[in-house]
Amino acid sequence: MCEQIAKVRRKLQRIGVGHILFLDETLKREGDVDSYSIFLPGQPPLIESSSTSRYAARYDMIACCSGKAVLPPVIYAPKERQRGIDTAMLLSHIRDLLAQAAGALDEYPLLLMLDRASIHHEDKILQEFHDWGCQELTEVIKMPPAAAKRLSPLDNSLFNLWRQRVLADGALTKSNIKQRMSDAWNSITSAELCAQYRNCGLLRHQDVYFDCPDPATHKHAS
Repeated sequence: MCEQIAKVRRKLQRIGVGHILFLDETLKREGDVDSYSIFLPGQPPLIESSSTSRYAARYDMIACCSGKAVLPPVIYAPKERQRGIDTAMLLSHIRDLLAQAAGALDEYPLLLMLDRASIHHEDKILQEFHDWGCQELTEVIKMPPAAAKRLSPLDNSLFNLWRQRVLADGALTKSNIKQRMSDAWNSITSAELCAQYRNCGLLRHQDVYFDCPDPATHKHAS
């Protein structure tokens, strides 16, 4: 695993974080609230929520970023999807928003990193970007199995940061959830993106084995 991750990191470090896109899916549910809150003296220690069930309405988001900027997300309400995001929905987002937004980054070449979800078909995704005007994207790569936690800024802290901001103003309701999800994603700054790319070992000259779980046994040669 460490050698597979190191190989990917070396490749990405050579091309620079502005050229590396990460794409993934996440979700929030109607009624979600922060896990803890601070109340002033005299305030009732309660938060109003429209739903607290794990079966509450689910809103799915496709998010994509480079090491310098977030790209426009798409958010699907329950009536807009079936059991979850599928390949057709992902390709539709590329056609409607993502290809144009990636091209507007004015970076060449671009490389897109994906986890190993079944909806992520490298050839179809690359072709969709090209068909809709983003020739800058030259390669789509899937991460090694079980490597997303160590390689993906999204899987590490960006989605955690996003979740905190989504819930910062109280419980999510049917009327505010889409806007809150979108605003929270778009509020992520270039400094925050760069910091998370650094945490994943993607910046030039970083040790590609820095997070090895057992360096004494593995004895990697840098």
